[in-house]
Order: sequence, then structure tokens, then C-alpha cells
Amino acid sequence: MPRFTPEQVRRRQLVAGALALVLLLVIGGCTASLIGALRGGDDQQSLTDPAPFRADDAAMSASSTPEGAAALANLPEGVELTPDEVMGIDVSSYQKDIDWEQVAGDGYGFAYIKATEGSGFADTHFRQNWDGARAAGLTPGAYHYFTLCSPGEDQAADFLAAAPPEDSALPPALDLEFDGACEDRPEADHAQAEIDAFTAAVEEAWGRRVAVYSSSEWREHYGLPVSDGRPDWLFSQGKRPVQEDWAVWQLRFDGTVSGISGGVDIDVARIEVLREHAEIAEGEGAITHAAAEG
Repeated sequence: MPRFTPEQVRRRQLVAGALALVLLLVIGGCTASLIGALRGGDDQQSLTDPAPFRADDAAMSASSTPEGAAALANLPEGVELTPDEVMGIDVSSYQKDIDWEQVAGDGYGFAYIKATEGSGFADTHFRQNWDGARAAGLTPGAYHYFTLCSPGEDQAADFLAAAPPEDSALPPALDLEFDGACEDRPEADHAQAEIDAFTAAVEEAWGRRVAVYSSSEWREHYGLPVSDGRPDWLFSQGKRPVQEDWAVWQLRFDGTVSGISGGVDIDVARIEVLREHAEIAEGEGAITHAAAEG
């Protein structure tokens, strides 16, 4: 004997259908709200499109070098750190595997790490070094070794793929030297145009000016207009740089650091100067050669 009459069955079906419709609308509304929140209220923006990176310069810092730290033995005779200066190193795959805990134990507070060279080459130890330095308490920064054998835009794309923007990291750095596989020596205006293409792309992505390191041979051949308005990374052996507003000072190539075999590049950074010169004020864009000359 049936429990319900045909009329009762139809009524129950209608009620069930109505409830299902209400439930679907509620779930759909919640989903739309969630999507809207993820989109920041802009329904036209795709969920897969990341918001532009905005640098928080206050996030950039580095641990101070303790009194009596082993790192201080690498300073030139008679030179002492001032309160705003921090000892650091710059490394690449040339140093092979690094024991970053030992590096930190020597009192180093930061490390500039090679990420890429030219186009199509990524340093094999970059990510390992970056993660190791960060885990040991050092503030990492990424640098790119520029060459004149490939377009600056291509080099920037490779660098950004290896070293995407990170607030607490040091500003990205550009290394200008003639050592290496590339033997091209184009005219100065062409070389500068490729450098401008690199810096424009990297600075737009990072929201910070790049720090610029250069060899004496590069400066003698091309000059260094790219450094105007950017943090200067200078080499000076045996004494402080003559230029007063330096941001990073490389003081030797043959330093001794625990956890690293062989000689190491030793640096001193003035974090406040680095932060100040890397800052891009709202509304500013990349500095080009033409802008620097004007």
C-alpha cells in the first residue's frame, strides 16, 4: 500500500525543487562574494592576474655585525664599522656549497647572490644559496651579471624569472664588467640603451632602483651614467671609498669566511643609504641615460 497519494508526491517534489533552487542561489551568492573579495572588488579582473608588486622599503633590514665577530677580521687595518654599517658577502656557484649557518656565525648580516648572467644562464646555486642565507638569518639580495651579447630586455626577463620581487630582500643589483664569455664592445649609446632596457624592466617589477657595481675597466670604457640616482656599489681595497654616498662597499676578493672554501668577496652595506637610494617615489619611473644627462 503506498505511503503517499499521487497528489502528495507532486507537492513534495515541488517543495524539494524549490528548496534546491534556494540552496543553489545561496551557494552561488557566497561563491560570488568570495570571488569578489579575492578580486579586490573588481569583477573585471581575472583571479589569475596578480596585483602589481608594491615595494615596502621599511621591510628591508639586515642584522648588525656583533662586536668581536670573526667577520671584522676582513676589514682593512685601522678601519672600524660605524653604527649604520653591516658586514656581508657576495657569492655565486663559484663558491660551491656553502654552510650558511657558519657564515651567520661569523657575524655577516647580508649576502648578494648571483642569480643570472646574460640571457639563458641561471646560476646553478642561486636558489640553494638564497634559501640557505635566509634560513640562517642573513638578508639576501640577487645580482645579475650583465653582458653585451644579448638584449637587455631578455636579460631582465631571465633575472625576474629567477629572482621575483621580495619586500625584505636587498634591492636587485646590476654587475657591469668585461670578464666572461662575451667579447662584444658596441658603441656607448647602444650599450647604454640595453642597460636602460634591463633596469627599466627590473625596476618596474621590483619597485626599487637597482644597485650598480662596475669594474674600473667598464668605467674607463663606457663611463657610468647608469649609476646616477641609484645605489652605488663600489670597490676600494685597503680603505673606505672616496665617494661619500656609497651604499655598498666591496673591500676585498679574497676574504676568509667560515663555511666557504676559498676566497670570498667581502662587503659592507649601509642599509639606510641603500634603502634611500633604491626608493622610487610614487609617480616616478625608471631612470634612463637620457634622463640622467638631462
